[in-house]
Amino acid sequence: MNPVMIFLDAIRDHLDLHVLPPVSSIDITKWTNPITVQLDADDLAGVSRALLAWANTLDTVTAHIQRMKPGDSVHLSIYGRTPCGVLVKVYGGVPFAEDTFPDLPVGIKQDVPLFIMRRWADSAGEVAA
Repeated sequence: MNPVMIFLDAIRDHLDLHVLPPVSSIDITKWTNPITVQLDADDLAGVSRALLAWANTLDTVTAHIQRMKPGDSVHLSIYGRTPCGVLVKVYGGVPFAEDTFPDLPVGIKQDVPLFIMRRWADSAGEVAA
């Protein structure tokens, strides 16, 4: 079977099995890259809630934030594996705000604990740790 078909089946089955927030796009390129899911949310609380919903359905989850060039947006992302072992990256973008992300230089990816995303999901405007 074509490897792309395996990944299409894996993500379709995952979406069928779980009630997950809406997505804008799903990118499946080749077996060495994760399936990339872009969320259909654009505020800190909404993106955080959506990422946490996905995190609850994946194994070995890690979370990251990265201020994108030219510096006016921040991507929040999680990486994890579906139960069948397929690597998935889920992300959403939010506007950069100095008071929310005071120590986040442009282009640098930083790990972020899921409990920080839980705080952001509960109250928008929380300062990044």
